[in-house]
Amino acid sequence: MLQRDPGAVQRVAAGHSEAQRTAALLEALLGALPSNDVARVQELLGWLWREGYEPATDPFLSRYLPQAALALEITPEISVELPLTRDTIGLTLAEALQSAGDVRGASDIVEEVTPSTVAAVSLAELYAEQARWADVIALTDGVANEDEASMYLLVQRAVALRSTGNPGAAREALKEALRLRSRPAQLRHRALVERAYTYLAENKRAMARKDLEKVLAEDSSYPGLAEAMAELPRE
Repeated sequence: MLQRDPGAVQRVAAGHSEAQRTAALLEALLGALPSNDVARVQELLGWLWREGYEPATDPFLSRYLPQAALALEITPEISVELPLTRDTIGLTLAEALQSAGDVRGASDIVEEVTPSTVAAVSLAELYAEQARWADVIALTDGVANEDEASMYLLVQRAVALRSTGNPGAAREALKEALRLRSRPAQLRHRALVERAYTYLAENKRAMARKDLEKVLAEDSSYPGLAEAMAELPRE
């Protein structure tokens, strides 16, 4: 993690005439991001992205911050720590664009980064926000439950399949997503809520209630649970 004093690091960078882009990156990571200055993050990282800047080959960073990394929340369920690379700039810029409401611009950026599971998670969330269900399905073809990120992708695949009128296929994706009980509770709860909605789409109300009650028993304040429970018929 970056834990140096922002002012001190930027002063060192400013002492190198060739380090204008380095200083912009440091200002974004040590100043704008921690203070949640989304507009400044977009300005700084947008410029670096357009410039084609690659932090991994920056001599200043290699000398002074060789182990620097950035913690990034890709979705409410998935957080990662990434090395400082051009792809990390792109993913961070996309998060800033998304938070500012420019979802299409965010997905355009992520489509340009090197394909990876992390990038796929970001894209799946962005495509879903735009109801680009065919893109979500294509992105998640062949995904198996190998880690937390792939479990998230399976849940998004299920949402896309259900939204396109394929609840049976959605349940198969969720079956794979829920195969391993060792996954974090927040992800399991998301999968159970989505499976409940899938059961409701098939008019299997008792099965939907069973899944929602599992979540209720573990976390009654889980986001979206109350809304899902409200969809159940009154007994």
